[in-house]
Amino acid sequence: MTGPRPAGRPWTRAEVAQLHQLIASGAKVGLIARKLRRSPGAIHSRISLLKKNPRDLSFSAQRLSLPSERLAIAHANFQSSRLIELVLKAKEKR
Repeated sequence: MTGPRPAGRPWTRAEVAQLHQLIASGAKVGLIARKLRRSPGAIHSRISLLKKNPRDLSFSAQRLSLPSERLAIAHANFQSSRLIELVLKAKEKR
């Protein structure tokens, strides 16, 4: 084993989608945690992970050369920048 294992259960795509919706609606972390039945720390951790560029993640350390891979990276970057904007807007509303 090369590092610590995640403490909680894995995130499903549906949970990640719901997380995006709740962030966009301006919900606070405590409410999001209750709705998703996760700890506030898990919510902060997942938001932090979603903000990272795919190149920051260890599984995408190899160089990408196929057009489809570059397109996937561009799409992920767009989605994470959009998420950051939503989080910042939600903080401004408070």
